[in-house]
Amino acid sequence: MQHKYSDKAYIITQLLGEIVREKRKAIGKSQRLLADEYGVEKSLLNRIENATNETKLISLFTISELLNTKPSEIVKEIENRLPAEFSLLDKNE
Repeated sequence: MQHKYSDKAYIITQLLGEIVREKRKAIGKSQRLLADEYGVEKSLLNRIENATNETKLISLFTISELLNTKPSEIVKEIENRLPAEFSLLDKNE
């Protein structure tokens, strides 16, 4: 889904991908192995890790379960990595 904040949204999408990749590698599993263990599509992991599209909320919950973490922990990590004063909204618009 494209919207007028897509450049800024991409920053969040990239961070999500980085965090998911780091957490997956920390548990020592490939995308294929993790997907096969839980019966999910490898393409879901691939799309999230490579930031090819914005992640749906349900996908965030699914990925969190795969990684044995809470969605809120992933969101908090994204918040911690965002640039200072980051906002999706432009105050002049």
